[in-house]
Amino acid sequence: MNWELRISSEAEACLKEQIQWYKSDEKHAGSELASRWLALLKGAMTELCKGPKKYGFAPENGRWNPDLNIRQMHFKPWKTKSVWRVLYVLDEASGIITILQVRHERRKLLFEKQ
Repeated sequence: MNWELRISSEAEACLKEQIQWYKSDEKHAGSELASRWLALLKGAMTELCKGPKKYGFAPENGRWNPDLNIRQMHFKPWKTKSVWRVLYVLDEASGIITILQVRHERRKLLFEKQ
């Protein structure tokens, strides 16, 4: 079963912020790097749609918004150690994955004080 993917407005804002950050770094390819990162993320999300249950629960599960079963997929686009966490929830009845956030692993967890 292929799931339908939806991206929350908060996740969209996270993506725009990350893309803008890459674009501003002309020393490391700027816009080209932003485009590559986004293309790799889209590929990872396509894979997520093929099997979202294979990824585990996020540390935020039961602690940030107890009404949601929050899962996470790790996204590692580069050979470096940098990893992003794609936080999402499943609506099994309708076959919909909703991306809540895309966060760099170094950012605090959602239930921690920012």
